[in-house]
Amino acid sequence: MNTVLFSPPARWSLLLTALFLTLIFSLCLLVTVFGDRFRWRTRWLNVSAFLALILLLTFLTDAFERINLGLSPTGWLPPMGLLWCVAIGMDLLFLWELREIRRIRSRTLSRDSVKEAMDRLPSGICYFTMRGAVKLCNLQMDRLFRVMAQKDLQNITEFREALDGCGPDTGVICLSRELQNYLFPDGRVWHCRQSLVRDREGTPYTEVVFSDFTELYHRELELKRQTRKLQAISRELKRLSDNAVTLTREKEVLSAKTKLHDQMGTGLTAVRQQLLGQGAADGESAVRLLRQAVSALRDRSEYPPEEDVLAGFIQDAGALGVRVHLTGELPENGEHAFVFLLAMRERLSNGVRHAGATELWVQLRREDGAASVHITNNGAPPAAEVVPKGGLHNLYRCTLDCGGTMELQSKPAFALTITFPRETEGTP
Repeated sequence: MNTVLFSPPARWSLLLTALFLTLIFSLCLLVTVFGDRFRWRTRWLNVSAFLALILLLTFLTDAFERINLGLSPTGWLPPMGLLWCVAIGMDLLFLWELREIRRIRSRTLSRDSVKEAMDRLPSGICYFTMRGAVKLCNLQMDRLFRVMAQKDLQNITEFREALDGCGPDTGVICLSRELQNYLFPDGRVWHCRQSLVRDREGTPYTEVVFSDFTELYHRELELKRQTRKLQAISRELKRLSDNAVTLTREKEVLSAKTKLHDQMGTGLTAVRQQLLGQGAADGESAVRLLRQAVSALRDRSEYPPEEDVLAGFIQDAGALGVRVHLTGELPENGEHAFVFLLAMRERLSNGVRHAGATELWVQLRREDGAASVHITNNGAPPAAEVVPKGGLHNLYRCTLDCGGTMELQSKPAFALTITFPRETEGTP
């Protein structure tokens, strides 16, 4: 069995088969090298190896036939071992070259790899030639165009007609022709951009890119909503500011009216007492009070000047024939002190004019950050419940504006109490 298998004809047949397979391997590599456009040295090396194998296989086939016929081969026949070394060496060379081809392909971008990479992009991209034909288009662009036109993209004219025809009928709504933003049925917003690009050779192409603009679009809507809200707040703040100016002006007018009312009431009451012969002071004091009332018309300050206001009040009360029993001190807060003085003068003039009072009790208290004043007199009690009007009404409004409360007591004797729950240090 072994003798037949490894007889000279069998050994020659096995060698010829190995060389033929090596030739086929070389042909495949030659086609691969030419298809991938490798360097010219590599291409000519493969061509040379292929031609050498054809010549060697032709020579050995002719020699093998002559040996089978019992003839001597023409020319010198290389040793069997050398021929096997040539076949195995070329196979190893081709395997190494195949490995290099795979390595180069892994590092080289081919048309298929570029197309595959573009298909994986989230944006829709398409390139048109100058004649309008599609040169390269990825899957995202195909899907978007099919939604817009219900057909495949063929040329740039169809693409532009699809953009112009967007509307409720197609399900794609153009949000802005200027910005080229389109709302698709799935709720996503896409921004279209068209530009002219050139390749390495300078060939121009029209590039169309659809970018997902959904998040930015919703952020823009939220920004507009917040802007409208801020504008509304701004208008409200302006209205409140205008109201604050109006309230301040009204407060100043009210203070001036109240002060004028008290000054005029005190002066007129003093003159009346002098005319009736009931005043405890001379006529000069009554005239002084009237002068103070007249000067109050020209006084625009909100609060009284820095002077001993309590001593002045007691002096004015003496001019009216009223004895003042004063306990405590005015609060440090200028507004509160001003309201207390208005209350004291209001009760002085009203007590003399309406109740015939000759004595006035004023209790000023400051406890735990609160300030209050309690005013009574020895005049006749009111016949009915006292309702704030005139000077009392103005005094009530001043008290509320400064954050205080005012209480009126009609029975068994008239009493006025004003309380500020918390006192602010210093004079504003």
